[in-house]
Amino acid sequence: MVVGGAGYIGGGVGDVLIGKNIPFTVYDNLLYEYQYLKPVDFIRGDVRDTEKLKKILPDYTHVIWLAAIVGDAACQVKPDLTLEVNQASVKWVAQNYNGRIIFPSTCSVYGQNDQMIDEGSSVNPLSIYAKAKLGAEKYLHEGNHLILRLGTVYGVSDGSSRLRMDLVVNYMTASALTKGKLVVFGGTQWRPLIHVKDVAEAMVDNLAKETMGIYNLSTVNLQIKDLAKIVSDMTGCLVEYTPQKFEDLRNYHVANEKVVRDGVFRLEGSRDIAYGVREVAGLIRSGRVKYTDNDVYFNERHVASLYESGEFV
Repeated sequence: MVVGGAGYIGGGVGDVLIGKNIPFTVYDNLLYEYQYLKPVDFIRGDVRDTEKLKKILPDYTHVIWLAAIVGDAACQVKPDLTLEVNQASVKWVAQNYNGRIIFPSTCSVYGQNDQMIDEGSSVNPLSIYAKAKLGAEKYLHEGNHLILRLGTVYGVSDGSSRLRMDLVVNYMTASALTKGKLVVFGGTQWRPLIHVKDVAEAMVDNLAKETMGIYNLSTVNLQIKDLAKIVSDMTGCLVEYTPQKFEDLRNYHVANEKVVRDGVFRLEGSRDIAYGVREVAGLIRSGRVKYTDNDVYFNERHVASLYESGEFV
């Protein structure tokens, strides 16, 4: 079962599972989507509906638990609900399900750190998103569970799921093509990055393995100024640098030796930044994405609008 399988990462996971002929069911409340079109089993449901999950989960040997309110800003819209969805639901499934769980956490749990970070480094979550993910990890320390602390994801996940334009590579690419320039605040802050399809493949490839515990999952560490240069070189946009600090205080670059050493992920064949920029740029240039600043592409705006309309409470 892919819980939250209709979302951004879920789109890629679904394609990989289909490609490998692995039967699966998607369980999703369609928070981020208005429809789910893949020709696979689908159950409309909320992760807070534990009575429903209690009846369903025994039918599945493996769970990829993607369901979450994602991103610092989106989680801050309604913090109590964030804790219910991102942390309490994970506690429940850890206590009530005996199969293998693949769980995406985030490298944001490291917060601000100028040193190279590995899985044994101290954590310093700066946002409710990071704090909830770190809290959820603690419930999965025992059992057949694999926790992947993801770097910032980028690229196109599949042909039908919603794009995210609030992710730094995607956002920079869209800004470069629609505004003709990028504004970089400071730019010395580090981010670990990984393509969404590489995340999806790592999750599916580890379903049948016995590897457990916490792993950083990223393919490259870049400073924001260097990322901007890549996008500028590929699109021809101008880059405007300002010494003003960006409000996001996160600064971390993570080691991926453990994830490679233990066979959880292979760097060979992974998709680089240029691959993701070309993907997003191709959709914009072809006219397939009409308005890149639409609220639906930004988790904070999209979730806030659902709260205000009463569609998600």
